[in-house]
Amino acid sequence: MLLLTRKVRFSAAHRYYLSDLSEQENRRRFGPCAYPHGHGHDYTAEVTVGGRIDPANGMVVNISDLKPILQSEVVAPFDGVYLTAEHPLLGGRIPATEVLARIAWDRLAAALAPLPATLERVRMAESRRLWADCCRRKTGSDEEPMVTLTRTYEFAAAHRLHSQQLSDAENRALFEKCNNPHGHGHNYVLEVTVGGDPDPRTGLLIDLGLLDEVVHREVVDRYDHRHLNLDIEEFRTLNPTSENLVKVIWERLEPALPAGILRSVTIRETERNLFTYHGEDPK
Repeated sequence: MLLLTRKVRFSAAHRYYLSDLSEQENRRRFGPCAYPHGHGHDYTAEVTVGGRIDPANGMVVNISDLKPILQSEVVAPFDGVYLTAEHPLLGGRIPATEVLARIAWDRLAAALAPLPATLERVRMAESRRLWADCCRRKTGSDEEPMVTLTRTYEFAAAHRLHSQQLSDAENRALFEKCNNPHGHGHNYVLEVTVGGDPDPRTGLLIDLGLLDEVVHREVVDRYDHRHLNLDIEEFRTLNPTSENLVKVIWERLEPALPAGILRSVTIRETERNLFTYHGEDPK
């Protein structure tokens, strides 16, 4: 199968608000997203379709056929709109990123049916720090859409790559300048992805306030402006490679979040190096 991805953009405002809760309860639950007059984003939607290359024209699908569908099913319903719970497509759900991704998926799955390609993924991003993916998930012989939500965080930390299982000479030969006795640093970008069954009342996968609280407590506030080798207990004897770092972060986050919701953790050490951990496969 060959995959083709097309991006579209739209601008919209929204407010997180449940009419059966008081203003104070909404503010406590949704934080700034519950402010009375709402706020807005320039959304980017990435739509990925897949299929076989047509030997006659060399394409999976004609972009000219795809563009008007994306315009009518993704852009037009939301562009320039104030997305409140009263929007007809929301059905009372909070106008969150994962909800919009699922709505776009459902609309596109039907509209793309006549084309010689299958819908594989819809990514809805409200910013560089938050996006949702809706993609195919096989359950036995059936397929149903699966939604995940990814939130990014940053922390600055120093480390020295040095293994206590190797000699000083072996460490210098293996890690070279990264074995500098005084260490070196990175602006780490952390991506935390959660998934599961959305709340049937709100459409949310997780309360973002809870996610932020856990990630800051367990990772960002612990590691930011620290020397991992010298200041962080879990790296006193464990070499703080990014491979070990991403695994340790998973092990800190997984028990602190609602059961079974954590899907992956990614560390971007630099623009060229990223590391992703999905947890251990069950035995």
